[in-house]
Amino acid sequence: MAWVRDMKTKLEDAELPDKVQRWPKHCIFSVPPRFKMVDSSVYKPQTVSLGPFHHGAQDLKSMEEHKLRAVRHLLARDSYITSLDDLVRAVEEVADELEDSYMDLSGEWRGKENRGKFLEMMITDGCFLLEVMRTDATQKEDSVVKGYAHDPVFSWYGIQHIKPFVQRDMLLVENQLPLRLLQRIVAMEERNSPRQNTDSINSMVLKFLGQKDAQPRYELGLHPLDIYRTSQFRGIQEHINTASCLMIHHQHMMREETHRPQRPLARSARELTEAGIRLLPIETSRLNDFRFDRSDGTLQMPKIHVHDSTAYMFRNMMAFEVLRVGTTNDVTAYVMFLKDIVDSAYDVRLLVRNGVLEHDLANDNAVVRLFNGLTRDVTRNWENQLAYMKVREDVENYCMTHHRTNCVRLFLNQSWAYLMTKYLSNPWTFLGLVTATLLLVADIVQAVYAVKSYKEGK
Repeated sequence: MAWVRDMKTKLEDAELPDKVQRWPKHCIFSVPPRFKMVDSSVYKPQTVSLGPFHHGAQDLKSMEEHKLRAVRHLLARDSYITSLDDLVRAVEEVADELEDSYMDLSGEWRGKENRGKFLEMMITDGCFLLEVMRTDATQKEDSVVKGYAHDPVFSWYGIQHIKPFVQRDMLLVENQLPLRLLQRIVAMEERNSPRQNTDSINSMVLKFLGQKDAQPRYELGLHPLDIYRTSQFRGIQEHINTASCLMIHHQHMMREETHRPQRPLARSARELTEAGIRLLPIETSRLNDFRFDRSDGTLQMPKIHVHDSTAYMFRNMMAFEVLRVGTTNDVTAYVMFLKDIVDSAYDVRLLVRNGVLEHDLANDNAVVRLFNGLTRDVTRNWENQLAYMKVREDVENYCMTHHRTNCVRLFLNQSWAYLMTKYLSNPWTFLGLVTATLLLVADIVQAVYAVKSYKEGK
């Protein structure tokens, strides 16, 4: 039958060997529609396209001339002893590797017949990004020496204006350049082995993205989003070892204490405080550094600053964790954990008051909406949240013990929290409470004097 033959052909084409071999090499992805249903704007660059997925977009074309100027300035610099022809040949040597970094790359960029267009795009985008990062790292006077005295982009003044927008676009999963490209360009400039500038490439990118105290990474990152994400957490090997230990611990506890809940309760900041848990900030730049002290019920959390860029940063890191096979779900687990703690505007105010959170949004409810939006349509996978599950278990055990041994304190904590929420959160409500209290006291005093006068009259 004809349709059977057609189906056999489709099955053979469905898993072509050369396509399967490229899968492990993919690290830059076009975001699927299911991610964009919540908010598509967080995946779209606003200032500059980096790589092929948004190249040629009408609202980004104004930056293309500045990319060409970046290439011109780099090649004309006295310290750069490589010609354009040499640079093209050097990048062409890794063209297959660069091409394989992109999943679902359209036909206009793929293959030998389109190699020239692909290389031109890679070189112009790579040189532009290098020039922006280097200009940001120089002093005001040095930008004049480099010929950028009045430049709208690469002068010291220009970079102060454009930097936040380039930073934003560098953290979009669809808008990435392989760091292998930057490594190759720098190697041709310095005439050294690409491996010699691995750490300098990583450090330059992280410094530009505001991660000045990130731990050294001796392997070249995949792209800016990759190393920014991993810089938010403990070292990869340390994290793997910790996760393995926690997995063993979890399995052991599940075998020996079957009465313990498999999924610890999700408690908000208010509920934790009512149960006697103290929430305090910890001096760390790692998002997974949660520490719980059972001796005094103190939960230390990394301080988080929520701003207008928080949504796109987390969404793109979470999308990368889903799309890149074999990547740990650290950001997703952190966001899910934090969403449980931030359940209401009161939780936000409580965390702000304790120094754990600060935000630049319109109001506290906007913070709640942000975390609710981040976790919308996100599946909670408890096996990928082992580090946070250990904290949850310890906190839940403390809460249960605390409930049994000190019900009076629990009642006082709950009463105080209710009082703060109901009457002390608004100055007018507080004033009304004070007035009502004074009137009540006055009535009591008046009644006492009336009774006393009545008895004395007898």
